[in-house]
Amino acid sequence: MTNIFIANLDWGITSADLSSTFSSFGKVSYAHVVFDRHTKKSKGYGYVEMDSAEEAIAAIQALNGLEVNGRKLDVKIASPKGSRPVTQKKPFQKKPRNFGNRESFRKDQD
Repeated sequence: MTNIFIANLDWGITSADLSSTFSSFGKVSYAHVVFDRHTKKSKGYGYVEMDSAEEAIAAIQALNGLEVNGRKLDVKIASPKGSRPVTQKKPFQKKPRNFGNRESFRKDQD
């Protein structure tokens, strides 16, 4: 099995679109476009898993750099999670809320 990473996808592309595109090169066992869990919008990348390494390489060579809806696809072999470089995430900082002048608010309530 060969796992392929596809980046710079058009926002309207679905997992079924990925599956049908890559199936023209060989058997696709899995195709998935990644969506944001909160907004339910595409993040612009996805994964395809193909049974044959030769078919996967042929698909990568044919589709990498291909322009789809004005966006050039970036298609490559997906790296396993453990071998990716570690990136430093910025700690979440809650922004202070501005309630304005509380004294004037309280006077209005009286």
